[in-house]
Amino acid sequence: MPDHALFASSYFAHTVVDPVTELLGVVPDELVMELYNLLIRPDADFALRWHRDDIPPTATADEEMARLGQKAWHAQWNLALFDDCSLVVVPGSHKRARTAEERAAEPWEDNMPGQEVVQMRAGDVVFYNNNILHRGVYSRDVERMTLHGSMGVVGHGKERARNVLQHGVGGWVQKCDFSGLEEGVRERAEGMRQRLVDMGSVNRDVGFAQED
Repeated sequence: MPDHALFASSYFAHTVVDPVTELLGVVPDELVMELYNLLIRPDADFALRWHRDDIPPTATADEEMARLGQKAWHAQWNLALFDDCSLVVVPGSHKRARTAEERAAEPWEDNMPGQEVVQMRAGDVVFYNNNILHRGVYSRDVERMTLHGSMGVVGHGKERARNVLQHGVGGWVQKCDFSGLEEGVRERAEGMRQRLVDMGSVNRDVGFAQED
């Protein structure tokens, strides 16, 4: 891919790693490579339902809190190259179970109580907990190029592994070429990749966090 080194370096750079380690309360050597995508304008309007990334909608309040009460396993971010208002969240919902009203809402509810549309200007980046109650709303009429990434931490077993390995990253991660990265950044990238490979070697057939 043209400029693949620039793309990769924007994931492993200290400008991303530093806030991630601060948010997760870890050191860089505990980070695991996860996902990095370029999200673009769709050919047809569509939206995602309200969800938490690794807690199914069928979870009870107690089951939600069993996960939400633990330390975060991931940090996720969007870096907008064009203005972007696709992400919709319910602030603070990553710290609590869903309310009765949220549970009763339609999956594609356009006016969830307390929702906030994240207004990003080109060059803005927003970091967020992937278990915040959120959805995406995408318009074919609005140009979009947003880098969407996540990093995680080592450990936490099969549930932790499922959140990244369910996307099939294990099938191609060894093909990533980090030779064009600067010294220091390259070593960080190789270490994060190896920790992902190690995670996959002991967690197979992880399944999916969501049925759809």
